[in-house]
Amino acid sequence: MVFKAYDIRGVYGKDLDEKFAYSLGKCLGNKYEDKNILVGNDVRIGSKKLLPYFIVGLKEHSNVYYAGTISTPLMYFGTKDKYDLGVILTASHNPPEYTGFKMCDKNAIPISPIEEIKPIFKEYELNDKIKLEAENLNLEDFRVDIIKDYKKFFLNRCSSSDIKIAVDFANGSTTIAEKEILSELFENAIFINDYPDGNFPSHQPDTLKMECLKDIIKAVKENNCDLGLIFDGDGDRLGIVDENGDVLRGDILTAIIAKEILKEKPKSKIVYDLRCSKIVPEIIKMYGGIPIKSRVGHYFIKKLMHEIDAEFAGELSNHFYFKEIGYFESPLLALNYILKAMEEENKKLSELNKVYNQYSHSGEINFKVRDQKYIMEKIKEHFKNCKIEELDGISVYCKDFWFNLRPSNTEPLLRLNLEADNENIMKERVEEIKNLIEKFNRELL
Repeated sequence: MVFKAYDIRGVYGKDLDEKFAYSLGKCLGNKYEDKNILVGNDVRIGSKKLLPYFIVGLKEHSNVYYAGTISTPLMYFGTKDKYDLGVILTASHNPPEYTGFKMCDKNAIPISPIEEIKPIFKEYELNDKIKLEAENLNLEDFRVDIIKDYKKFFLNRCSSSDIKIAVDFANGSTTIAEKEILSELFENAIFINDYPDGNFPSHQPDTLKMECLKDIIKAVKENNCDLGLIFDGDGDRLGIVDENGDVLRGDILTAIIAKEILKEKPKSKIVYDLRCSKIVPEIIKMYGGIPIKSRVGHYFIKKLMHEIDAEFAGELSNHFYFKEIGYFESPLLALNYILKAMEEENKKLSELNKVYNQYSHSGEINFKVRDQKYIMEKIKEHFKNCKIEELDGISVYCKDFWFNLRPSNTEPLLRLNLEADNENIMKERVEEIKNLIEKFNRELL
């Protein structure tokens, strides 16, 4: 199934092909008849192959504007207040054979593929006339420049610095506009994997997998950098490593940024996803903010931010959202606040990490299961004497530890995040839950 909770995604040539792209374009064109639609693409081979067919479908009934190869935050920035629909052909951090479509409305709020696109989708025939039109499509006829305003915003908003910084662009979409911005802001920047290549020759464009972080860790250590950052494939996630090459989790970064924002705008509402360390709401409260817990996923977080007028939101998965830019992800603003925290507190990033890393967090652990619902019910029953919430899966709060167990939207998996007061308790409780899941899974044989 290519219609996911947050986007449309699949393997190019297998799950998603030219016929699908044309059909999707035609369906969206019908839905947004005579409206203005902004389209961009990431660096993937599949994205570029599907692009002309998608545009041919769209332009039959709507007005198409093509932004070129861009990041997802740039697509959001370009769409807000100017276009009725924004679409980027991307598969985010997935391996190179994947492609897909992310969409947002004029407020940069994601459009749900399952709820809003799948019900109107139908396949159309791809005849020779349409194929010829797609093959001969001149993208320059639809070209619009959204990079100029994007660059102007960040160069005015973000502080330049002589700090020594390494950046891994992972051969993705940020090798264009974001690279230009960072080049102007940082005179001592070291760039790696900084040319666009849809084959991702260096590594998969993921900010969370350790095997994808080896290059940035090496660059930081070899060049004695103060910190390193890595973008994912479509540039909506930011990974950070300190001067020792140690990785900072997304929730620790959320706490650091939240504190800085609350210095500027006290009493602000700040959203965090329910996998985050309890240090996040503690810091928010300590500095006079209002912590709001959210279910996981950019679709839910952005909608919630709009509803409650939140100033900032952060996720364990390295997504950072700012009201200031339009309630969507901005790795560049996140970086600006992280550098501000280092400067104002006169601390190295490793020292900041230590301040906020008060508890022992397991990170996300996946379990393949036969029946997600059955196992969650059994886990609930086992921990019935603890406080239980069901905002997204189940969150269980016990005396010296808590955990969230939630089903994957796309695979037969349960995802566990657990935090405890110390590492020994964390390891013991992870092992306990692992054994329980295996036991309940065997009951289904």
